[in-house]
Amino acid sequence: MISTEKYRDAVVKTTVDLIKIPSVKEPGTKEKPFGEPIDHALRFMLDKGQELGFDTKNYDGYAGHIEFGEGEEILGILCHLDVVPAGDDWSYPPFEGEIAEGKLYGRGTLDNKGPAVAVLYAMAALKDAGFTPHKRIRLILGTDEESGWECMQHYLAHAEKPDLGFTPDAVFPIINAEKGIVMVRLQGPWPEKEGYSLMELRGGHRANMVPDRCLIRLSGGNMPALDEFLPQIGANEAQVSVNSIGAAVEIEVRGVSAHGSTPEKGVNAIAHALKILGGLGFDGGLTGLLADKVGFGWDGEGLNLKLSDADSGPLTLNLGVIKSEAEHLSAELDIRYPISFSKEEILQRLRASLPDSVSVTTLDSKPPLFVSPESKLIKVLQDVYTKHTGDPAELIAIGGGTYARALDNAVAFGPLFPGREELAHQKDEHISVDDLLIMTRIFDDAIARLAEEDGS
Repeated sequence: MISTEKYRDAVVKTTVDLIKIPSVKEPGTKEKPFGEPIDHALRFMLDKGQELGFDTKNYDGYAGHIEFGEGEEILGILCHLDVVPAGDDWSYPPFEGEIAEGKLYGRGTLDNKGPAVAVLYAMAALKDAGFTPHKRIRLILGTDEESGWECMQHYLAHAEKPDLGFTPDAVFPIINAEKGIVMVRLQGPWPEKEGYSLMELRGGHRANMVPDRCLIRLSGGNMPALDEFLPQIGANEAQVSVNSIGAAVEIEVRGVSAHGSTPEKGVNAIAHALKILGGLGFDGGLTGLLADKVGFGWDGEGLNLKLSDADSGPLTLNLGVIKSEAEHLSAELDIRYPISFSKEEILQRLRASLPDSVSVTTLDSKPPLFVSPESKLIKVLQDVYTKHTGDPAELIAIGGGTYARALDNAVAFGPLFPGREELAHQKDEHISVDDLLIMTRIFDDAIARLAEEDGS
């Protein structure tokens, strides 16, 4: 086994430096399609690759790769450098990369900058040791994984597609099944209530995040009455505050964010806001429909979507965004469906459960993934994981969508070890420094094993 100890300090420092780049998607240009911060992060990593003696290529600001070795086959390790918005209430600044009690804090430490850096230095250790792969080893760096995957679409349209690979963007041991994903926007009418006027309703950042804040702005009504009423209907999990702003009343609901693929791990501020509106008598329109058919649930039952299968488990649904617009209200749902169902069936069921007054628009979709437990890729990764941890490498199905779907023969492998707290897309996202170094060794060994074996 090749040692990665030489790069111990470099792994940590490079991760800290990368975290300091707030690579959240912004309006782009032709040269920087996802904005300056994301472009900065991509250039930073490609420059690091060049410093370490690798070949690099930038694909028009959409993606890039860092490569070494020769051969017809390509082993791809797929990571991404974009991150979701930080949100609020962090214990440490989200874009400073502070280390406290052995943990490195910051947006992207786990999802997915830390693992990308670990792969880079795993490759560097192999190169320094004179390792001669039978395949080209390619670290592929995407920049739009958290949104529409335009990065990977552009990359695969202009670069050779790897023959096999893995992405360290989920959990250990190995993810060989990923549910299908469809994200939709619902548009429907405003609710009405005599005595109150709903002026604004706004919550959530993205469909794939459990929203941690939702704002209701009302005119009319009575402030003391609201103060008495809200504690009676507010759930204990959410925090609710009421403020008078001129002639308006603002009700702010605060929950707990989580990844949209695991809505049960968060506290959905929009769901609590809908409960408040219902209690005030706003029981019609899109808000009333969502309160009735989604509410605090995440299994899709109210929308005729309570589905499951043996290989990937139950469907999940996250109400991630709601906002008031001039003519209507809109909401965004993130639906993760079992691998034995199709996107078309999901959309058909959804539309059939809604009235004609509510329109459905597909925002994004990705088909399910399934890799046979008997594949050579799976067997090698299982062996590597068990060798380094002493634990059995069980296969897992998830609702998360990873870059593994972009290839014909790829799985998610890491970075979160069993028993560790899952804080991707949440406040106080962090990674243990020890875990970061352990995964560097695991990736080093996995890359060597997969690249030295002929065939995929």
